[in-house]
Amino acid sequence: MEFAVTLQQQAMNKPCLGAYLVKSSGLGFESPRRKLDSCRMVKTRVQASKIRRERRPQNNDGDYYVDNGCIDCDTCRWMAPRTFKRIDERSAVYSQPNSAEERLKALQALISCPTASIHTESPPDISQVQMLFPLPLDEKSLSGVYLCGYHSDKSHGATAYFIVHPKGNILVGSPRYSECLAHNLEGLGGARYMFLTHSDDVPDHARWAKRLQCDRILHMREVKLPTADVELILEGQGPWSIFSDFDLIFTPGHTESQGKSGAYNAYYSWIFSGFYRVMVRD
Repeated sequence: MEFAVTLQQQAMNKPCLGAYLVKSSGLGFESPRRKLDSCRMVKTRVQASKIRRERRPQNNDGDYYVDNGCIDCDTCRWMAPRTFKRIDERSAVYSQPNSAEERLKALQALISCPTASIHTESPPDISQVQMLFPLPLDEKSLSGVYLCGYHSDKSHGATAYFIVHPKGNILVGSPRYSECLAHNLEGLGGARYMFLTHSDDVPDHARWAKRLQCDRILHMREVKLPTADVELILEGQGPWSIFSDFDLIFTPGHTESQGKSGAYNAYYSWIFSGFYRVMVRD
């Protein structure tokens, strides 16, 4: 493709302030004022980003801390409750992790944080911690059910689960895409289905479906433009059975006009939605 520089630059035979390359079909000139305005905008974004990454004063003194970019999604507080706590409407470190177990859970929360708002003063080695995901929920009472971690800011930190099933594994929700997590899920046998609980919790769903070669399931009331190509669309009120011991239940969503689905595993007696897992007692 041919390009041409602005007439002003050609005449002076040297770069001019605001000159830029344009397609040969037309010439253009970006004024110095517009260039300066763009610089101010970039500077403002950098300053805003710097403020977001500053350590919250509510943090306990020590190595671990939460920055101002926290969106109060609660992820770190239930993953590492001995370290993180809600203070002034956002998360903060209220007790520095002391034991090996506490440090491990804090690093798992660091990896899972959707806004990368958890930091350490000294750079940690997280490679070994990354290999632990997905995390078993309870190997005794819930064998084969895993927490994916890698929450996404695009879904306000919604939780995704991975369920190992003899007839085909199921990914419930859509975590933030990670090559490491994808590799580990493939090590567990990959996924046959990816159940999207509702339209808010679909970040990176296309990348996951392509990588794992799985069929995505979503209720028709939740299908939007980004999910128009899902493979399996649910209709009506359900419930729908994927397997004899795994049902999908449709429940009301955030508004009357917006539906929201939850996956229900009858064998384990647990309900999985975009944010919670709830045990159902007979």
